[in-house]
Amino acid sequence: MGYEMHVPSAPDFETTTRIERGFAHGTTSLCQAMAELDMAHPSPVPDFPASDHLDRHDFDGEQPVTDRARAYMQALTQVQADHGTHGAARLPGIPWHKLASGDGWHVTGDECAEALAAYEIALAAGADHPAAFADDVIPFLRTAARYGGFRVH
Repeated sequence: MGYEMHVPSAPDFETTTRIERGFAHGTTSLCQAMAELDMAHPSPVPDFPASDHLDRHDFDGEQPVTDRARAYMQALTQVQADHGTHGAARLPGIPWHKLASGDGWHVTGDECAEALAAYEIALAAGADHPAAFADDVIPFLRTAARYGGFRVH
């Protein structure tokens, strides 16, 4: 079982718009390698909005049709893009909680650009390209930075 990261707004001509990693070892290795290069940072998982008051009548397929469903979806979208600082000073890069589960997180374009900048600085300082990145992570992050980020499912 694994998780998928994809750039939903990338045009068709882009080739690196999707990568997959395993939940356990793949996630851990990726997060660890990114943290070692200051591309990512530990972060608390934000609380998801309560959805217990919603039922199938609040949606038409996946589209919200009631005010409470629209409010829930708006709150969910905000949580999924939350940087994870919760009032603390904002750290550059990608919050770990967004890479550690497939809960629909939105890693923003700015977070991707910050992670790439940290990667370039680390390489210039003599760091090696992490094995956990293989040959797809950096091109993927470049695409994501250009097109508003990526989603983790």
